[in-house]
Amino acid sequence: MEVLSKIILVFFTILVLILLIRVKKRKYFWKDRTGNKLTLKQFLKRWKNGVINITPVQQTKTTLWSFIPIFAGLTWGIVMTFLGGTYWLTLILVGSFPITTIQFISNIQKYKAQKRAQDAFNEAMNIKPRKPRRKKK
Repeated sequence: MEVLSKIILVFFTILVLILLIRVKKRKYFWKDRTGNKLTLKQFLKRWKNGVINITPVQQTKTTLWSFIPIFAGLTWGIVMTFLGGTYWLTLILVGSFPITTIQFISNIQKYKAQKRAQDAFNEAMNIKPRKPRRKKK
């Protein structure tokens, strides 16, 4: 296990060094949608503004999507600890599964209520619903 952690550490160190060298060579960190080159400072400023302006519906939708890896991890943990014979940990994970399920159901209800409120507001303000963006091929 110790060897694996060292390999992972070396891998991430090399990855960070490659990114640093690449940024230094190109003189920019990222490209925006229009193709403009952004430095790291500009990129972080835009990212911060985007995170600040996130709507509650978007926030709830992101929370719902984050439950997929949580459920996968819980299921995997239950199976592996049971097969490994660590029954006390299996019991803890099985006990957390219903709590996580209730949180998921609660977030679904919250999302539906927010969506209805947003639709009612848009209808009252006579705002047309946004069409989803098409991905460029």
